[in-house]
Amino acid sequence: MDKEELYQQIQAFNNQLTNPSDKSSKTYEKAYLYVDDKNAEDKARFIGYLIYKDYMQYRYSTILDLTFGSGNLTSHIIFDNYIEYEKLFLNDIKQDKTNQDIIRYLNNSRILSQDILDKEKFKYNNYDLVIINPQIGGNYIDGDILRQKDEDENQLDILIKLSETLNYLIEHGSTVLFYGEEKHFKSIFTNSSYIKYNSILTDIFIVSNELKESLCFEKDGNSFVECTNDTEADEEIESFDNIEIDAYDNEEYQDVKVESVVMQTEETKENFTNEVLGKLGFLHKNLLLKGVPGTGKSKTIDNIIENDLDMNDIRDNVLRINIHSASSNSDLMQGISISTDDKSNILYQEKRGAVLKHIFKAMFKPKQPFVLVLEEIQENSLNELIGDLIYLIEKDKRTEIKLADDQELSYEKLFEKVKPKHFVELPNLVEGSDSNIKMIMPNNLYVFCTSNYRDDKKVIEDNLLRRFDVVEIYPQTQEDLGEKIFKSKDVSDFLSKLNKLIEEQFKDETHPDRYLVGHANWLSITEEEDEDNKKLFYTALLKVLVEFKEIREVDFETYVRPILEELVKESEHLSDQLKQYIDECNFEYKSYKEMVEKLQKKIYNFVN
Repeated sequence: MDKEELYQQIQAFNNQLTNPSDKSSKTYEKAYLYVDDKNAEDKARFIGYLIYKDYMQYRYSTILDLTFGSGNLTSHIIFDNYIEYEKLFLNDIKQDKTNQDIIRYLNNSRILSQDILDKEKFKYNNYDLVIINPQIGGNYIDGDILRQKDEDENQLDILIKLSETLNYLIEHGSTVLFYGEEKHFKSIFTNSSYIKYNSILTDIFIVSNELKESLCFEKDGNSFVECTNDTEADEEIESFDNIEIDAYDNEEYQDVKVESVVMQTEETKENFTNEVLGKLGFLHKNLLLKGVPGTGKSKTIDNIIENDLDMNDIRDNVLRINIHSASSNSDLMQGISISTDDKSNILYQEKRGAVLKHIFKAMFKPKQPFVLVLEEIQENSLNELIGDLIYLIEKDKRTEIKLADDQELSYEKLFEKVKPKHFVELPNLVEGSDSNIKMIMPNNLYVFCTSNYRDDKKVIEDNLLRRFDVVEIYPQTQEDLGEKIFKSKDVSDFLSKLNKLIEEQFKDETHPDRYLVGHANWLSITEEEDEDNKKLFYTALLKVLVEFKEIREVDFETYVRPILEELVKESEHLSDQLKQYIDECNFEYKSYKEMVEKLQKKIYNFVN
């Protein structure tokens, strides 16, 4: 499954007009209150924090989205946090108003259309994690949980029935994530302990029998802290990047009384331990896995984490970050947060980014492996993002930390005790800070990166490239992966022939292997002759065309048409099943438009 393609499909669905013939009609996202990206990403980050703090797990056997709508909330919660599952059920009784095509982008998933007001419908499966956005789905009138189901039922009837369903699931071991307003939550859950995320956006509540007391959290910069009370947290500006010079002249700040400007510093202490967990024998501290999309780069890293480093029981020691064009050094290394106290003083504080925090965390557990995974690094400059690490990630610049066990000390005190030979000083960002942060690179921290190819720039700068073991990851066949992973030998042979023709056609290019097609989209196609396999084949082929047309901007007439014509002409490598699939499309191989249009009509019902 390609996570970014999944998110693009969801966003495309959300942006569709509910009435295509009426350009003034609302989009699905706005008409039916489907969860937008900002809310979904915000909730996913909080769930990631709860996993890190052991309030939630990173593995659930069966996951159920009771009212999935577009699927955006559930997708971000699961895939942003790399939550593992065996089965994923997406449920909503409104089949005409939900993202039915999402199923093609999810592994081991199934769409249901059960009535959430009938608890009997959910008695025949054990759901470990249940996600519900009750503003939509079920039998409710669009956008309002308190609207009656029909003329014979009132609001209380609906709430009682929904409460019966959710409490039945909780009683039978489910953890329930409830996305919505507090008044709705409290009208359904009465005696349960819960965790609340007091967000500046929509709140989310977590209910489980394993919780012994109710807790409240709110966002503090890029992390989360327990709420001191249940009121909304003061709004915080996370970085100088978005502050205008005259920001405090804006209307929203006119009521703020600024009495003084204060520089806040905080000395945090951690417990140092020499507890041995996992394995530290893996030799490659810095790895860069390069290759075309869909070749299993992230899966290779997962295998290293699970097998070579034996980190199944210490998944909290893994930090995974998707690099994107908006990523900044202040997010990853250090930045400035601005807030106010109860006396309206403006407080400036140097904040530690996610990577810097992870480095410090690794320093306090030197007998355990820690992993920093940076995905899709071609989207930004690593020099700009983690430039302070360039000097330290080399093997002979890393620090072996040897201290007495079980002691509580600050980062600064640990540095003094270790007395490292190699370190860098991070610059002060706020005047008045009395000392620079001194950073070392602990020997137990592995840095793994993934990168697709980019034609417009190098995927990684030269000074960093020299410090990484670069491993090229190429498309695999059934023979390489096995029948359990690559389901169809016919499809495997088809893809192998396609990639061979691509290499021949682009042989005059400097790097012809950059045009190869990854295997990930082809793995789930079986040799059974049914409509699902046919659509999976068409979808994978369409992705190839879109990659060449939109991303690589390859000329159709010069390169693509000869490849496809040769692929079909030498048909001895094609099974009867694949011949039938291709023949049914009636391709004339005239243009991208002709082929894309025919494939889309085979895949997407709404196009017709």
